[in-house]
Amino acid sequence: MNVPTPEERRAIEAKVSPQQRAEIEGLVKSLAPVIGDFVLAAITPLKERIKELESRPTLRYLGIWDASRTYPRGSFITHGGSVWHAETENTGVRPGEGGSIWKLAVKRGSK
Repeated sequence: MNVPTPEERRAIEAKVSPQQRAEIEGLVKSLAPVIGDFVLAAITPLKERIKELESRPTLRYLGIWDASRTYPRGSFITHGGSVWHAETENTGVRPGEGGSIWKLAVKRGSK
């Protein structure tokens, strides 16, 4: 989009009569609410969609399992060559032990 320089803008404005200026300002004032309502109606569903997408859980890979680290629910780690998913927040629970705290996501392959 080409934006006029300040000099070009002054030259254009000098050609506009006070009556024309008043008509243009009146037109802009009458159109502004209509345009605002149109834009609001167009972006509201998009804002709701963004909110929904951002509320979805994300895949959080936190590296190799460390007994001293707290793993939040939903995080993924590597332990013994396999990838594990934390079903609940935990600290010091070795993947494969502790019941349903960890869930095997990707099993280590054979060598």
